Order: sequence, then C-alpha cells, then structure tokens
Amino acid sequence: MVQGYAGLTTSAIADRAQVSRGALTHHFASKEDLVVQAVEHMLHEATAEISTLADSVSARLLSLDDFLDRLWEMFRGRLLLVTLEHVTAARHNPSLKARLVPVVRKFHGALDSIWREFFRTADLPAEDVETSLNATLCLLRGMGVQTVLREDPAYYAGLLAWWKAELRKLMRPPTSYPRIRVL
Repeated sequence: MVQGYAGLTTSAIADRAQVSRGALTHHFASKEDLVVQAVEHMLHEATAEISTLADSVSARLLSLDDFLDRLWEMFRGRLLLVTLEHVTAARHNPSLKARLVPVVRKFHGALDSIWREFFRTADLPAEDVETSLNATLCLLRGMGVQTVLREDPAYYAGLLAWWKAELRKLMRPPTSYPRIRVL
C-alpha cells in the first residue's frame, strides 16, 4: 500500500525489505537518510536512462518524438509520484529540503548536459537551450501532476504533440550560414 512520506516508517520499510530494523538503521540512521539516498538513487537511474535515450536519438536509433514519449512515460510514472512526495515533504521539513536540494541540483545539472548535447547542432543561444529544457520538464511534470485528477490520454497526447512540433522547429540546423569572405 502506498503511504507517502508522512506515513512512511522505518519499521515498515524493514518489514518490506525483509531485514531487521537494526540492520536497516545500521545503514540509514533515520527515515530522512533513507529517503534522501532513495531519491538520489532513483534520480541517478533516471539520468542514466535519459542519457541512453538521448544517445539513441543522436545515433538515429530513436526519433525525437519517441524520446519525448519515453520522457513522458517517466515523468507521469514512478518518477512523478516519488517527486510529488519528496517535494511536498521538503516543503514542510527544512532539514529534508536542505539535503534534497543538492541531489536535485545534480539531477538537473546532468539533464542540462544531456540537453546541451542534444542541441549542439542547432543555432541557438545557450539560454534558449536551457529554456527549452526547463519548458520541457515543466510541461511533463505539470502534465504528470494533472494525471492525478484528470485521466484524459487524448488531452495529454495533444499537448505532447504540440510540444514535439515546437522542439523540432528549434532543433533544425541553421538554414543559412554566415558568409565567409576570402581575402
């Protein structure tokens, strides 16, 4: 049963993991320690998966549309639900927030690197590349949050199709290059 951060206890985790509470607390001194490490692990795995997907796009094994579809799957699934829990918990827990901020920054830094590589052939200023990444993440997260109360696959497909078209426009290589004068 999903309990969320507030209902999470180290005893329940030990039971589910089939380890003694002592063994659990040997590795994790507190619920906060366990949650921070779990979030860090999940974001590390998500980064690796996103990086692999981006490499597949670069190698032309995966289309940009398919890449965005996979990101949508990630951001509306487990990644969204865990994110909702830890963000909500951190909002009311300054200690947890202080520990999660660097973990999330590291995740976003990795996404920034992946995205910059994605757009390296596009003729875009760095701030536009960063804005397109953040707009993509905000769109996917916002759509994911909406799925909690709105089950409407056609609606989300339409939003995603629109964003795919916008990103394709951005990713086009420049149509003209500056003239080089030969002296």
